[in-house]
Amino acid sequence: MAQELVKKCLSAVLKDAKVNSLTSFHTADSIKHSLKELATKNARDLPLNNRILTVKDNLCTNYWPTSCGSRYLSDYISPFEATLVKTLKENGGIIIGKTNMDEFAMGTSTNNALYGQTVFQLSEDKDKLYQVGGSSGGSSASVAADICYASIGTDTGGSVRLPAAYIGCIGFKPSYGRISRYGAVPFANSMDTMGIMAKDFDGITSVFDLLNRTDPKDATCLSEKMRMKIDRHCQKYKNHETPSIIGVPTDWNVVEMDNEVLSKWNEFISLLKSRGHLIKEVHLPSSLYGVSIYTSLAYAEGASNLARYNNSIFGPISQDKRHELSPRSANFGEEVKKRLLLGAYSLSSGKKIGFYRKAQLLRRAVQKEFNACFRIPSLHALDPSGDIDFIVTPSFLKPSMPIGSKTSSDFLSDSMLVPANLAGLPSISIPFGQVHNGLPMGIQLISQYGDDNSLLSFSRAFC
Repeated sequence: MAQELVKKCLSAVLKDAKVNSLTSFHTADSIKHSLKELATKNARDLPLNNRILTVKDNLCTNYWPTSCGSRYLSDYISPFEATLVKTLKENGGIIIGKTNMDEFAMGTSTNNALYGQTVFQLSEDKDKLYQVGGSSGGSSASVAADICYASIGTDTGGSVRLPAAYIGCIGFKPSYGRISRYGAVPFANSMDTMGIMAKDFDGITSVFDLLNRTDPKDATCLSEKMRMKIDRHCQKYKNHETPSIIGVPTDWNVVEMDNEVLSKWNEFISLLKSRGHLIKEVHLPSSLYGVSIYTSLAYAEGASNLARYNNSIFGPISQDKRHELSPRSANFGEEVKKRLLLGAYSLSSGKKIGFYRKAQLLRRAVQKEFNACFRIPSLHALDPSGDIDFIVTPSFLKPSMPIGSKTSSDFLSDSMLVPANLAGLPSISIPFGQVHNGLPMGIQLISQYGDDNSLLSFSRAFC
């Protein structure tokens, strides 16, 4: 066991040299710590059976630092572990390391001043490096590089599904509240969702089955009673017939979409038809404002969450005398500062109904439009329902760009993914061929709240 684990860890470090996906990892010397934990149980009899896993660097561990990709927490080691980290280890998983991310999960490129840029290579073009997306790009890169069996990230507005789509793996964001967030450093509490990445569905489902449980430590995690209620509700209205009815939001065919991405979207729709599924146009006009709604809400919640970071509690003491009175200026990156300013403005517009309030109303409109589509009625009794089983869209407007590219679409990279977060719906990105001579293409599937297992079962048929 010891020799095997050492070999796996050293192999992971060698693979990571090309992609820079890990911020902390086991070395030959640190294996003893894991061996002590493994010695107390026979891991081969447990569900994960010594599978190698990675977790995002905003999930608390009591062995490695939890830096969130920020100078502020560069040497912070949590006194406790996140619930999901404990669960994975108790079920035979080996956490081999923590993955790179955008600072405090604020970004779309997985690039920070503390650990640098995470990248991926195309098998056809070893000389060119591409962006992995963000903010869970380190998790996707560790999966793509075969460092781990599966990886855990956080998804606030597409942060698991976008990196998964960019590098060609599966990225699953469950319904809000399905997986405990206890021990996850928050960005926007009302949207943060734990997500899973893997190369195949066995990796997704085996991890999800373990983490899909109640946690009394997390007030936003669904109770056992509510889970049973949701499961019964979904089962009652589930379509047990074939074919399924698939909704296509024609509003989302926007001018910014790449032509080859649009072509692959149509190709997937044709595949659905060929398998006997019915296609129906749906209208989700309010979701077109998803990025703007997300900006007002998530940045405001982020400004509130990051207010706790000051040198009286967190952060190294600055050696630069210019920053003695402003440690936040010294330790926060530019993207974080920008989002904190926008969040503060959203909360203090000075109007009777400010941006934050308007964004909340629009968020509810997005949720109602989704509910009006799905066959399974919402738990909001007054919301209308429809006859759609799943909604299909591209995972992005444009595929990944080479490192160093800056386009006006960077801000819109999550625009296909944000609406599912606003409504708290389960969503998955699955690989579907390639565009632009080798860049991975991702297709997103969305289902009604709580219908996670049906979404996974349906999506599996296309991988």
